[in-house]
Amino acid sequence: MKKIDSFLTEVSSFLSPEQVCTDPDSLSFYAQDWSRVLTPRASAILFPSSTLEVSKILRSANEHRVPVVPSGGRTGLSGGAVATDGEIVLSLTKLDFIGPIHEGALTLRTGAGAITEAVHKFCEPHGLTWPVDFASKGSSTVGGNIATNAGGIRVIRYGNTRNWVLGLTLVTMDGTIHTFNSELEKNNTGYDLRQLMIGSEGTLGIITEATLKLAPTPEETQVLFFSLRGFPELIGFFNACRKTFPEMSAFECLDHESLKSVSAHFKIPFPVRNEGAVYALVEVENTSLPLLEDRLERILENGLILDAVIAQNEREKKSLWQYREGVAESILHAALVHQEDVSVPVAKLPEFYSTIQKRYEEALPGWSVYFFGHIGDGNLHIFIKKPENMPPSEFQESARKSDHDLFQILKHLEGSVSAEHGIGLLKRHALHFTRSKSELEIMRGIKKTFDPNGLLNPGKIFS
Repeated sequence: MKKIDSFLTEVSSFLSPEQVCTDPDSLSFYAQDWSRVLTPRASAILFPSSTLEVSKILRSANEHRVPVVPSGGRTGLSGGAVATDGEIVLSLTKLDFIGPIHEGALTLRTGAGAITEAVHKFCEPHGLTWPVDFASKGSSTVGGNIATNAGGIRVIRYGNTRNWVLGLTLVTMDGTIHTFNSELEKNNTGYDLRQLMIGSEGTLGIITEATLKLAPTPEETQVLFFSLRGFPELIGFFNACRKTFPEMSAFECLDHESLKSVSAHFKIPFPVRNEGAVYALVEVENTSLPLLEDRLERILENGLILDAVIAQNEREKKSLWQYREGVAESILHAALVHQEDVSVPVAKLPEFYSTIQKRYEEALPGWSVYFFGHIGDGNLHIFIKKPENMPPSEFQESARKSDHDLFQILKHLEGSVSAEHGIGLLKRHALHFTRSKSELEIMRGIKKTFDPNGLLNPGKIFS
């Protein structure tokens, strides 16, 4: 504690009292993420308001050998922003500036603490958008999105966050301020350190500012909701949609248990009359409703669909999206849940789903298991709810045992143990199922180069 006290005394010389918090409520709130599995334990929360203050804080922390956990919106599910061992939490929420937009270059400068939805609203009057979007957009931050290379609901059309970041300002643990790539569209001068930092989970440096690449807002979008007999039909339907709707921006799915959960939690009726085992939400850009209906007729002829609903106005579009975006909230709100976020090559999704569903039925009979996610990019979320009368410790042990089968299947299918929430603390034991021994050695070498004392987001990705 002595080194922590000395460090806090030093940073208090250039931070205001409001920028240093040690009260129990702040320590608990800012040291935790949405996973809610690990017990938070931070020594203090710091709120820098500039890149220069971040630099001073890290330089001091490095000299005092004080570990630091960077924090944004804390919407991750892998423990990547959790402080469990008395670390200092560095919250970037005050670095929330947005703008200006350069409409010719289609770029926008923001602080790492800018909220994703606020960026969208800032761009909207200009007919532009940052096409990184997910259910947590009202809480997630630009810096967190970049640090985890967030995916979301429109990856099928726009790709992950790394596709929409031109430049970064980043501070390494020794306090050095780096600018990677500025605003260049093309820069073929050796290693792309900007891309190395994207997805590094705050283990190599702390992102403080970014230049984002923007896209024109679609002239119009159409949203549709479908009921299907099963997962094989869902994949067949996805293949048909990809051929029929070249401007499809989202293809999301949820199983029947997930739809029931959303309906009960938000007290809303099912969107379709004919229930299925699985459902798809499809969004198509820049396609008129008459043209959409004409193309849809061709798909309906193949008999894959049990029922379909097409949103007729903006209110109905938002209503249909709620059935997909509300799944996680509806399951997490009142129960202990074991979560997995995995991906496989799209072509191997049918094999993966049939295999893992059978394994869960055998290993966890009678348990509530929910499947939902982003079929367009091979990403499925699997939520397992604790049975009502089972002790939490027994539940967690059984769920972790089931993970071993899941990870073995993923390795066989060349999938990933973490599709979009990163590794953090909760997935590092499984990293070897996706990364080879040589890859892990290279990654550890990179960490050592940028953070030789191992003080920046310690224990995340690998111990």
